[in-house]
Order: sequence, then C-alpha cells, then structure tokens
Amino acid sequence: VLSRTTTWTLFRDTQLGLDFTAVNFYDGQGFMVDKDLGVSSALELKGATVCVLTGTTTELNLTDFSRTNDLEIEPVVFEDSNVRDDTFAKGGCDAITNDKPSLASTRAKFTD
Repeated sequence: VLSRTTTWTLFRDTQLGLDFTAVNFYDGQGFMVDKDLGVSSALELKGATVCVLTGTTTELNLTDFSRTNDLEIEPVVFEDSNVRDDTFAKGGCDAITNDKPSLASTRAKFTD
C-alpha cells in the first residue's frame, strides 16, 4: 500500500504492474522563489537555476515546462530533499520546484 504523493503515470500503470485505485488527493507542481527575486509567475524564470529532486516526475515536468516556454531553466538536481532544501535556503538556486503541498511543508521549515 502506498499512501503518499505518487503521480499516476501510464508507465507506472502499465509497465510496473501497479494497481492504482481511486484518486484521493489532487495537487499540482509549483515553484517557490525568494520574494526578493521579484518573480510573480513561473514564466519569469528564464535562465534561472531550479532545485529539483533527480529521477522524479517533477524533474521531467520542469524540463518540459522550460523547453515548451523557451525558458532555458537550469535544473540543479539532488537525491536528498533535505540537501535540496538547504541549498535553496542558502541561495544556491533561484527557485525550487515540487508538488505544492510539499513546497508548503518545505516553506514551513524555513526561519526567514
């Protein structure tokens, strides 16, 4: 039983043999930036560095979003979410991307 955020994809449904049942929570991917960056839309992230976990649907979506909108976003990939979060908090990336509930949880950990 898997009871946390997992994206229902065609690959997972057909190739991995997973049996998805009813969806119990809808969310979406978002971006978080420091307010001093002055960004009010993800479309303003042209050339930005974005912290993201490697090997995730989030990373694939970031690449697709950047390509589709000609943003030339540079992914900064991490295997560990704590290292990703610390890097963002210390200014190592212009933005961080993840599903929105996870971004809210990440934001709650920050002191500033």
